[in-house]
Amino acid sequence: MRNYLIVFLFTAVSISNIQAQSNTKSYSELIRAGWKLCLEKDFTESAKVYEQAFKINSKAPLNDRYNAACINALSGNTNDAYKHLFIAANELKWYDINHLKNDSDLTSIRTDKRWNRLIAKMQQTKFNIEKHYDKELVAVLDKIYFDDQSTRSQIRSKEEKYGRDSKEMRAFWQSILQKDSINLIKISKILDTQGWPSKKKIGARGTSTVFLVIQHANQDTKLKYLPLITKAVEKDELPKRQYAMFYDRLVLGQGKKQVYGTQLAMSKESKKPYVLPLEDAKNVDKRRAEMGLNTMQENLNRWDLTWDVAEYLKALPKIEAKEKALNEKNKKK
Repeated sequence: MRNYLIVFLFTAVSISNIQAQSNTKSYSELIRAGWKLCLEKDFTESAKVYEQAFKINSKAPLNDRYNAACINALSGNTNDAYKHLFIAANELKWYDINHLKNDSDLTSIRTDKRWNRLIAKMQQTKFNIEKHYDKELVAVLDKIYFDDQSTRSQIRSKEEKYGRDSKEMRAFWQSILQKDSINLIKISKILDTQGWPSKKKIGARGTSTVFLVIQHANQDTKLKYLPLITKAVEKDELPKRQYAMFYDRLVLGQGKKQVYGTQLAMSKESKKPYVLPLEDAKNVDKRRAEMGLNTMQENLNRWDLTWDVAEYLKALPKIEAKEKALNEKNKKK
């Protein structure tokens, strides 16, 4: 699946209540409830709640469709898993074949005769979309994207298995950082010699790959490529939502407050995620909408968090003090 991180406890809503109230619950609320059940490994009931949500919104986003496919695969419901995968492939034009082949959540359905038909459809979509692309450059970026995401997609499961501060996790993070370093060398060469590649040349996935590598780089690298990224956004070569994530990380690294609320951290003490220092929290959803982002609550649903502005503002001084202390500690390293 595409969503990572951990669970923040909240009062559980029983599946019977969810189904009884599905006509009054919003799509977002149902997806949140379904995802909570998934995190609790109650895949059968989770799949039922996702179906209720899709009755409200048949034009569900790719992320939710794909998660529903994985949840159904994990529950043993192969037919519904393929139903959602084919919607993703046919209607939403999804063609990330590498992700499909390497997602362990889908292991149980790969022997089904529909598997090859699904891949064939995705390959055709990929060909149609990429036929005018720079094939050589796209191949390089595809490899970088896979290296970047294939490791990060394992973070949650490895943390659950070994513990966040275990020697195994430290070693795993070292492998991620090593790949990041190699990927940055490749991307820097492209940017330094060609500038920001056009979507007509590498596609939306390609531009996202370039962005991801810079997003994971150090502060000096982010500042170096900030002008290129800003121009890419102005020319519609990079989505505003990705710029929002980049900018939030950049200013947080400078000891300032983030603007769009895209960045969370994990508390070692409480083992719960929290929103890093945020400027003007009351109006953050207005700024998020301008950047093509969903609301704070919709975004936090994936981690089962509740966005309460009043509570956040009460906690903000402590969060700021904590982050300041961490930044000072990192400067001394």
